[in-house]
This record gives sequence, structure tokens and C-alpha cells, in this order.
Amino acid sequence: MAPYVIIGNGVAAISAVEAIRARDAATPIVILTDQECAFYSRPSLYYILLGRIEFDDAWGRTQEFYPRNGTQLRCTTTATAIDPAAHTVQIEGQALLPYSKLLLAVGTRGRVLPWAAQDLRGVVTLNTLADVISISELLSTGERAVVAGGGLTSIELVESCRRWGLATTFVMRGDRFLEKQLTMDEAELIHRRLRADGVDVRTDEEISAVNGQEGRVASAAIKSTGEEIACDIAACTVGVVPSKELAQSAGAETEQGIVVDDRMQTTLPDVYAAGDVAQVRGPDNTPARSEMLWYVAGDMGRAAGANMAGGDARYSRRVYLNVSEFCGLDFAGVGEIVPGQPEVKETVIRDDRGTGSIRLVTRDGVLIGACFLGDVRLADIARGVIAGQARLADLHADHPIRALVERGSP
Repeated sequence: MAPYVIIGNGVAAISAVEAIRARDAATPIVILTDQECAFYSRPSLYYILLGRIEFDDAWGRTQEFYPRNGTQLRCTTTATAIDPAAHTVQIEGQALLPYSKLLLAVGTRGRVLPWAAQDLRGVVTLNTLADVISISELLSTGERAVVAGGGLTSIELVESCRRWGLATTFVMRGDRFLEKQLTMDEAELIHRRLRADGVDVRTDEEISAVNGQEGRVASAAIKSTGEEIACDIAACTVGVVPSKELAQSAGAETEQGIVVDDRMQTTLPDVYAAGDVAQVRGPDNTPARSEMLWYVAGDMGRAAGANMAGGDARYSRRVYLNVSEFCGLDFAGVGEIVPGQPEVKETVIRDDRGTGSIRLVTRDGVLIGACFLGDVRLADIARGVIAGQARLADLHADHPIRALVERGSP
């Protein structure tokens, strides 16, 4: 009996295992991963660096999860090719592995800039537990850090460096942090907190080179001015690239990632994809960009696993929800919050101290997005209103979202 084979070991893979086992208790499952250990929570890496949790708190499942679910976990194993006609996976340095159904839950990898590819001690990124170990060692002895990027991982590293007492420069190519979700005013709330904590915030700048001395990072050069900033750590967090190469080489349809239907099936027979690497076709048959969120990967994995085991599950995109914390300020982005959308109305409510805000985005009187900074208590309620596609004027007069709209800016 050929096993189910899953390449990858993140939340999409684990969710798929659980969904398979809910329908098929007998067929073996094999997980191939190039990582060194069992499944862990990627969002936990930041909290480990900040010292809020221990390494053992990051495990997403116990070690017993795999044998209990009839699953063989093969770590430090790299799949190099798929033969969809023969239903086999080529594994580096090993024999071909046959499969009955195959799931590609291979996720993404960090985008590598030319300077980040240098073999210098101190050039880092934050993607794995191994990265946390190496970064922690550097933080314990370092004095200065430069972090390049403008997204969530970049600010996680900035805050970690400050927590360890390093003088930190934050370099963003764009004009603000999280520019695809925050307005200038919203981002400035974060920038002010960073500066108050001693971070040198640089916008509209890029790192052009990182220079080394005796095999270690010594400085980072600013592209526009040539200024060199002395540092022990140079962190590259400038986005991610979906790991679509296996599917692409096997002849699957790919775009930004691996294109799938709402059953998570690729254009190859018996081959599925889920998680950050997957792009699901929408009602207009156009592949949507992956949202690259934890709960989305879980939803996709559950649908893929159910269908691999003979079910008929359909993945349905939920209203976007991204919850995080920046510099002690809670954040929740719900629905369509990209600044500057056409034909929308934005209502901004600032708190009395000017330390937080709420931005509601409506189109033709219907709430389509909400961005909360500071007070996020209404995020779930906003999500429900967006899902219901109701006109705000039709909400009860005492509904908290309607009250926010009518209040507007003080």
C-alpha cells in the first residue's frame, strides 16, 4: 500500500495528517522535511527571542503525535523531484518513494539579497528554530545591529535586538513600516515607539552591502549616501518566496505559488498543495495571492487532507484577520485595509492620548475593512460585520461598529 506523502512539516502538514486520520486510520503517512526537528509554532520564534517563552513552549505537537497517527517523520530529508506519472518522489541520496496521494506543504523561504548571501558570521534571518539559536548566541555578545525590511519579521528582530541591549538601526526601503496595511499616520505610531526605545529608524533607504572583517559582519552600507553603519548583526527580512520549484519542475501550473482549486488539488493528478505556497483559484478562475497566515494554512491543510482521504471538502476563504503586537501596541487588521483603495471611505477614530487609532473602511456604506492599533477588542465583531456584508446604516443603533462610524475623529 503506497503511503500518503507530505512534503513539509508546518501547520498545513499537521492539519492534513489530522484530517486524513479522521477518514482513514490505516494507510501509512510519510512526512518529509528538511528541518531537523518535529513541528513547532513559527509565531513562537519571536517570543523565544524576547524571553517570554522557553524553547519547549514552541512545540506545536508532542513527539508522540507522529507514531500515534501512524506517521513516519523523516527529518533532514530533501525531496528533489516529483514524477506524477509514476507517483514517486525522488529524495536526495535515497531511493524513490512511492505515494498514493502527495501534499506539497513546502511553505516559503526568505528572500535573499546579494549581501545576505555572504558567508559572514552575523548575517541572519528569522525563519526557523535553528535561526533562533544562532541569533541568540549573537545577541548575547553583540553591540550593534542593522535590520533591513519592513514587515512583521523585521520588527520582531528589531525588538529582540533592543531587548538584548543592542544599538539598533531599522532600515526600510518604503516610506513606512507595514506599508501594505498601515497608513502613514498609523505607521508613525509605531515609528515613535521605536525611536523612544532608542531605535534609529530609516525610511526610504536600502542596504547596498554588508562588509566583513575576519569572517564577521563589521558594517552595513546605506545605498543612497554610502554611509557605513558599524554593526555585529545584519538581519535580512525583505519578504519571502513561495517554494514552488518541485511542482513547477513536475509540470504543475504555478504563478506566484502553486495554483490549486478549492479542493486544494494542483493540476497534477493526486498532487495537492496547501499553506503559504498555495494559490487558490477564485470564482473568476484567477489564482488569488496567498494570505500567508497561520489559520489560513491550517484551513488549507484540513481541506487537502480530507480530500486526499476520499472526502469532498472545499476550502473557503475567511475574512482576513491578522493579529499581532508592535512595541507593546496591539494590532488587528481585518478585511481589506490596504491604504488608498479606490472608491472607499475611511473613518479614523483616535484615542484621547494619541497613542492608538481605529480605521474603518467602507464601500457604498458596507464595512470592508478595519485596522485597530491599541484597542483591538472590536476586531472579531468587525470581522463578523464584514462577513455579513451588511450596510452599516442597517445595523442596530447601539451596535458598537455603527457607533464608531458615527463618532468619527474627535
